[in-house]
Amino acid sequence: MTNPARVLFRNPFYDGQLVRTLAAAPAGAADLGEALATARQVGRLCGASWHAAWSARAAVALDAAESSAAAGDRVSARLAYLRASEYARQAFYFTRSDIDDDRLQSGYRTHVEAFRAALPLMDGGAHVARIPYEGTHLTGYLLTPPGPARPRPTLVFPAGYDSTAEAGWVNAAGALARGYNALIFEGPGQGGALYVQHLFFRHDFEHVLGPVLDWLLARPETDPAAVVLVGRSFGGYLAPRAAAFEHRIAALVCDPAQPDMGARIPGGFVGKVAGPVATLQTRLSAGRAEFFGARMAAHGLHAIPDYFAELKRFTMIDHAAQIACPTLIVEADRDFAGGGGPRLQQAMTPGRATLVRLTAADGGEGHCAGLGQDLWAQTVYGWLARTLTASPSTTTNALTGAAR
Repeated sequence: MTNPARVLFRNPFYDGQLVRTLAAAPAGAADLGEALATARQVGRLCGASWHAAWSARAAVALDAAESSAAAGDRVSARLAYLRASEYARQAFYFTRSDIDDDRLQSGYRTHVEAFRAALPLMDGGAHVARIPYEGTHLTGYLLTPPGPARPRPTLVFPAGYDSTAEAGWVNAAGALARGYNALIFEGPGQGGALYVQHLFFRHDFEHVLGPVLDWLLARPETDPAAVVLVGRSFGGYLAPRAAAFEHRIAALVCDPAQPDMGARIPGGFVGKVAGPVATLQTRLSAGRAEFFGARMAAHGLHAIPDYFAELKRFTMIDHAAQIACPTLIVEADRDFAGGGGPRLQQAMTPGRATLVRLTAADGGEGHCAGLGQDLWAQTVYGWLARTLTASPSTTTNALTGAAR
C-alpha cells in the first residue's frame, strides 16, 4: 500500500504524525501555521529535535492560554489549552518505547493538565469519568453539547494504539457540534492506563467495554437506546471485537476495520524469519527500534517474536456474525492500517454492514482519512442520522433496521 502524498517530511512516520496534528485543526486542537512552523524547526533528521520543538511549542501555547484566561477571554484560552495538549502529545510520541522515560512522563502530564484546564471553558458539559474496572479504574471524559440537560444519543470513542482519552477530543468535537454526547476513554494499553497504571492491551476488549457501558448507561445524560460505538485506528479492531459480544450498542462505526491483526504476520518460512529480521532492524535503525518498542511496551512485551505471537490473538473474524447492530466500515485510500473492511463485511450477517470508501481524489487519503476530517465527518454523521430514526435533539431513538 503506497503512502499518502508527502506534506513535509521524507520519513513517512514523521510526516504521518505531522498530518495527525494538522488534522486536529478542525477540532480547534491545532493551528495550521503553528504546527507547520514547529515541524520546520524539527529539520530533516528529526530525532531529539522532534521532542524539543513540540515541547517548546506546547509551552508557548500554554503560556498563551494562561494569559487569555487571566484576561477573561474564555474562547482563546480554551483553544490555546487544547493546542498545548495536542503539541505535548506530539512531543512525547516518539519516546513511547520506554513508558518510564522522563520525556514521556513529563509530556503526558502536560498533555492531560492542559486538556483538563480547557474543560471548564467548554460551551457544553464536561465530566471527568473514573470508570470502575477490575479493582482499579479507567479514565475518560463524558462531554455534552450546550443546551438543557437531558438524555441524548452518545458516541463512544475508545482510544487507539498510541492515543489517549484526551486526544479523543479531535473525534468528540464533531459529535458535540451535531448535538450528540461523546464519551472518550482509554482502556488497558492506552494513555494513563499504560503510562501510569501499567495496564497492558488485552485482545478480549468486550471485557473492557462492558464496564464502560455499565458506567455510561447509569448516567442521566445518556439515552440507553442510542449508544454508538466508534472505533478509529486500532479502535477498528477493539470496537468490532467488543460489539460482537456486547449488544447494548445501537450502531457501530469502524475506521478502518482491522478484524484480524494476526493476518498481517506472514506465514510459512517468511513468517518464521519475520521476528529475527525485525529484531535485526531494531538494532540497525533507531526509528524501527522505537516503532516496535512502543508497540511491545503497550502489550507488556520485550521481544518481537512474542509481540508477533500476541498479535495473532487479536482477531474477531470468527465472531463477526454476532455483531447485531448496523455497522459502517470506512476505507480510506492509502491508509496503512486499511484493507480489512471487505473481510469484516463478508464475515458479518449479510446486509448488516455498509462499506464506504474515501478517495485521494476527494481528499480522503491516509490513516483515518488523514487531512480529510470534514469529509469523514460528513460521511459518518450522514450515515448515522439515517441509521438512528430520531435526531440528536430528541430523547428516544430506535433503529430503522439494517444499514443502507
